[in-house]
Amino acid sequence: MPHVGLRIELDAPVETVRDALADPRVMVAVTTPLLMYRSRAATGFPRRWTDGEPHPITARVFGVLPAGDSHVNINRFTLHGVPVQRDNGGGTSGVFGRMDMQHRMAASPLPGGRTLLRDRLDYSMSPRLLAYAMWPGLWVTWQWRAARMRALAPTWGARDRTDER
Repeated sequence: MPHVGLRIELDAPVETVRDALADPRVMVAVTTPLLMYRSRAATGFPRRWTDGEPHPITARVFGVLPAGDSHVNINRFTLHGVPVQRDNGGGTSGVFGRMDMQHRMAASPLPGGRTLLRDRLDYSMSPRLLAYAMWPGLWVTWQWRAARMRALAPTWGARDRTDER
């Protein structure tokens, strides 16, 4: 199964990073402008992702080209003592509708109040060749996510959380 992944160090305490991963605004901020997410719910994004409560989303590449609709469906568990956040959501239309995805993120403490973030997306598509054709674009998106996370992580602990995150 093809995948893209990151193993990066962030300048923020581990609890701050874990808290940020539960915030939909962070998902939006770390992929914009390459992939721009919008909520499909009439009430917009929830304040936080809630385990077992799927949330409908849509995405556009550079805000123009439709990538399709999907849903975020978070569950959290602990593996070897490390909390893991897994999105079991799936595509419902467009390119997303052809993807079977599993996205996992785990944050571990590092010395000096820093955090090691592991972020991996495993995916398959039909037809299979499409999965490999999509890989370069997903790799670029994941590199952008890494750059944005490194830039934004120091701001995640700010008391006055803004939509800029």
